Amino acid sequence: MKLRYGKSSIDLEIPKENLLGVVKPIQQSIKPISELLKESVMDPIGAPNLHNLLRKNKPTDIVIIVSDITRSISNYSEMLKFLVSEIVDAGIDERNIEFMIALGTHKKHTPEENKILYGDLISDFKFSFHDCYTNYVSLGKTSTNLEVQVNKRVRDADLVIVTGRINFHYLAGFSGGRKAILPGISSYATIKGNHSKLKRDGVIFGNLHGNIIAQEMDEASRLFGVDYLLNVIETTDNDTDRIFWGHPEFAFLEGIKCFISKRSAQIFEKADCAIISAGGYPKDRTFYLSHKSLNSAVRAVKKGGTIVLIAQCSEGVGDDKFQQYMQEYSLDELIDYPEERIEIGGHRAFQTAKILKDYKIYVLSDLESEILTQMHFSHIKNINECISQIKKIYGKKFKAYVLPNGKSMLPVMEKDRTYEVIKKHKGGHDYVNAEVKKTY
Repeated sequence: MKLRYGKSSIDLEIPKENLLGVVKPIQQSIKPISELLKESVMDPIGAPNLHNLLRKNKPTDIVIIVSDITRSISNYSEMLKFLVSEIVDAGIDERNIEFMIALGTHKKHTPEENKILYGDLISDFKFSFHDCYTNYVSLGKTSTNLEVQVNKRVRDADLVIVTGRINFHYLAGFSGGRKAILPGISSYATIKGNHSKLKRDGVIFGNLHGNIIAQEMDEASRLFGVDYLLNVIETTDNDTDRIFWGHPEFAFLEGIKCFISKRSAQIFEKADCAIISAGGYPKDRTFYLSHKSLNSAVRAVKKGGTIVLIAQCSEGVGDDKFQQYMQEYSLDELIDYPEERIEIGGHRAFQTAKILKDYKIYVLSDLESEILTQMHFSHIKNINECISQIKKIYGKKFKAYVLPNGKSMLPVMEKDRTYEVIKKHKGGHDYVNAEVKKTY
């Protein structure tokens, strides 16, 4: 079996009697992007047709929130051009449209990166960068007492449309939807207050139920009152799979439901170990990106078991703060680190420590052994020698899963799970119980 490693691959040899399964998506045909866009805009979810909404309300100041380069989206410029054309066709002067790049706490793009992401729109429209340190306004507090401070320019607009990609996320459960507001256009204090809760129960990859970080993001978006949403889901090969338009909460939940149906695999027992490839370049260009695949692998392995991560990491660790935390503190110190002292940047280390405490992690990588050892990982140079070592630990009848594409797939034991989220229409008083049911 070949597993991606940088721009090449490695050969994994594992006896069939030891293999519980290969966790990978079912290949499906996809429609052209133009067809997906037309279908989705004509059938919005939980909201009026965007064209009709614009003609009725006649907004003179529209802000479109767009993802930054850390959340790059295939065919993004084509989607945004289509969105702009819908707005202009509804009688809105294109001079009344502004794009806000939802940086959260991330750094600004270079002009070249802007061009890659947004294409020719850069020269035709105003693009602004969100700054989490200045020019924000308070919307009030969530039920958890988090003060929600957001970009004042966006808050002052007549109509706000959010865009993004739905994917698994190690803090929020899923990216997309409400993340355009928090962390996208929120202040540093709000983002820190939200993200610092990452060690709490329920903050799990691919989970919304009982997840306080996801809850606060939902409430922040509701306090803001987003007007419309365009979200996309992609295949594991980064092709556009489905597009969702409409109500910022209902369309997002429908997107999650669709995404889960395509990116989860039911398993009937947990294994002694899992071998997971981060997915090759560019997904494994840094260790910081690659090791997030562990969030998926742990769902398939017994507590106390072993995970083998395959990631070349040609560009090094990739996050200095993360590396500093992992090298300077013991696992117990990271796990017990006070929540109020957790800063944005490297905060991922605290969740990684929880995984390392419960699982033995081997890493096949070009990184120096000393660096990995200092970060509490075990470096290996040959995958099949590692399999032999696993056989010594668990016996000849050890059981394993293989995950060829990192965090792109989620192994699940449950037959189904329902996420119940209280929803409120913007500007109204009608609360609705919305459910997303997972069916595998």
